[in-house]
Amino acid sequence: MQAKQPIEDLLKELQKLYDNPADPVHKDYYSKLALLELCGWLELVIDDITLTYARARIADPKNIELLEKEIVGKTYGCDYKGNFRPILIRIIGLTNVERFENRLTTLGIYQILVSQLGSLASLRNPVAHTSIAGVTTTFHSPSTMTNYLNSLHPILTIVETELNGL
Repeated sequence: MQAKQPIEDLLKELQKLYDNPADPVHKDYYSKLALLELCGWLELVIDDITLTYARARIADPKNIELLEKEIVGKTYGCDYKGNFRPILIRIIGLTNVERFENRLTTLGIYQILVSQLGSLASLRNPVAHTSIAGVTTTFHSPSTMTNYLNSLHPILTIVETELNGL
């Protein structure tokens, strides 16, 4: 899985810039950047978790290449239901996804994972491919993204462990 420290350091730096009283004009820039950076990190984590699992179990290099280019490589976003789950279904199958999700439910993390990734995706998607100029969106502070990171990181560690245990 992607290391937590670099994204954590970046979010802290963006929070410092956000809090700078000499630069109140750019708060939205720092907030948007924090959101996009966290979601980008989450996309990389999803890719790492799924590719690590698959590479350990798929022997045919052509299938690994297919997975990298056509399944993971063409998935953009950090939403569980819209991005992560479809990758899992293609790699481990629907019956195993059911078992996996039931295990996460038993551990009490499934709904948190789905909810938090969904919340971040709903914040990210409308602003990811637009300019900030003229946008009336209210952005959350970088510290809010740090809170998401601190909540999701241990959950994603468990997700990785549970997936590898299938």
